[in-house]
Amino acid sequence: MPDIHVRQRQNILWLIIDRPPLNTLTAAALNQLTTAMRKAVQQPPRLVVITGMGERAFCAGIDLPDDSEDQRAALVRAADMTCQAIEELRAHRIPTVAIVKGCAFGAGCELVALCDTVIAREDAEFRLPPVNGRVFSKAVSTYLPALIGQEATTRLMQSGATLSAREAMHLGLAHQVLPASRFLLDTEELLVMLATPA
Repeated sequence: MPDIHVRQRQNILWLIIDRPPLNTLTAAALNQLTTAMRKAVQQPPRLVVITGMGERAFCAGIDLPDDSEDQRAALVRAADMTCQAIEELRAHRIPTVAIVKGCAFGAGCELVALCDTVIAREDAEFRLPPVNGRVFSKAVSTYLPALIGQEATTRLMQSGATLSAREAMHLGLAHQVLPASRFLLDTEELLVMLATPA
């Protein structure tokens, strides 16, 4: 079974992380994400959407069974390639959207920060990785400081504080917070708007 499900619907490419129970990332899952995004450049969709399967998590971090140096290095290399693939999409004017239900912790929060638009359900939670736990180097060095400021980035990484969806939007990490009762409907409407050429 693949860790990433790829679905094309009405000019929108969906990349769905499916690693129950919390959609944690491995080097293999990141490689699948990268491959799908690089293929997308060849037949460009209007939009690329990244989300997690189920209700509990967008992505709750990483999965390193033995946390060896080799495994961590492979994970960081794979994360760098994913970041490059997202930047290639941006260079081809293909926007990326993260749809966040449940938690986006650690590497999951970094992946969210790489996307152009972040749509969160009202009960979503965000937590930056600790200083020594970052995986997407550019997320922490470039993207997060640009979104929420260097001071907030450093403070949140050092404190390990969890942000509610509203707090994340107030900081600039999320762009839309939608009620749980209308989440699917409202998200669909937003995606149609984002996918419509200007």
